[in-house]
Amino acid sequence: MDWILPVQAIKCRPNRYPAVRYIVLFLLAVNIVYFIWALTHSEEEATVSSKSRELLNTGLMLVSEFEAQTAALALENPEDLTLCSSVSGFSTVDDANNFILDAKQANLDAILNLTGSLLASQFRVYLPPEANRIAASRSLDRVEAALTDAQMEVETYLITRGAVVNGIGLGIYGLEEEANLVQDQVSELGFEAQIEEIPRSDGEIQVVLRPSNSDKVQTSEWLELSGGRPYLTRSENLCETIAQASQFP
Repeated sequence: MDWILPVQAIKCRPNRYPAVRYIVLFLLAVNIVYFIWALTHSEEEATVSSKSRELLNTGLMLVSEFEAQTAALALENPEDLTLCSSVSGFSTVDDANNFILDAKQANLDAILNLTGSLLASQFRVYLPPEANRIAASRSLDRVEAALTDAQMEVETYLITRGAVVNGIGLGIYGLEEEANLVQDQVSELGFEAQIEEIPRSDGEIQVVLRPSNSDKVQTSEWLELSGGRPYLTRSENLCETIAQASQFP
């Protein structure tokens, strides 16, 4: 039978490129893994984006919200909304100190505020206040007589206003050493003299007022304090912009 081929003629030919098969399978597997990863990742992003976000602060606020916030801040720190009065027009520190004394008697917090650059202080020598004007006048006579006998030239006067009203003034000196010398000399005559430092600056002398029981100095309180002092002027602002809280113990 001529049509029957030999056995060796129908054997399959061996694969000449075995590596190509593995490369194709590897690329197919990589594509399947990437497809699964991309599908899962897109679902996670959709879940995150669907969560609600807080509204951004656009600077707009309802009136009711503003009033509620202001009230809450006032309860947390009422001093932030307190108005202070900056009083100016004083010619001397003594005048300002007398005003401060009157303000404290009216239950107002007051503090001396010297603007500009500080200058060297002055020093006042004085005798402590007497009980009344009559006793102070008698004390002044005794001091003047003692100074005359000791041949000492010291300025003497009766203090009629301020924290040491009815005291005896013994001069104001530019150097602390001069004040100490007068204090020692007067002490040798049997009088207990004291020294007060008077601060100075090249700027304006001011007094800062802060109400104790309200959010601002009332008009009636200001009129009472400024009566007899027509040269004074005042301006109001938030206390934090005028004076630090530490200035009002």
